[in-house]
Amino acid sequence: MAFIEGALLTETDDCIPFPFGRNADGYARLGNDEYGHVVVCERAHGPRPTPDSVVAHSCGHAPCVNKRHVRWATHADNADDRAKHGTNRRPKVGPREIEFIGSELAHVMRFRDIAIMHGVSGSTIASIVRKVAGGRR
Repeated sequence: MAFIEGALLTETDDCIPFPFGRNADGYARLGNDEYGHVVVCERAHGPRPTPDSVVAHSCGHAPCVNKRHVRWATHADNADDRAKHGTNRRPKVGPREIEFIGSELAHVMRFRDIAIMHGVSGSTIASIVRKVAGGRR
């Protein structure tokens, strides 16, 4: 925990990689149910705003515990970050498909049908359309 305390006091825009135990995905493990990036986010930005909120890294680097690189986000925002950083392990819809769905396909097909085509949920398609096309249909 001393490393986390030091990271919280550090003022830098560089990543602060946790040098000790990490889980299989590279996140800092502080204990059985405690993760470094979550502790840093709670201490720097306050408690989890909603039960569904997750910690997102603006740097895309899982071991990073820099308070400037972590924030509370929705699952969708976190997934968008992973896609931007290229850290999404199993993307179902790539950047080209996202642009096509948002700008062209959503105007001629139902969201449900597009979702089935790409193996994602209808809400994922709706999210893509909102972000790419500004919510216009």
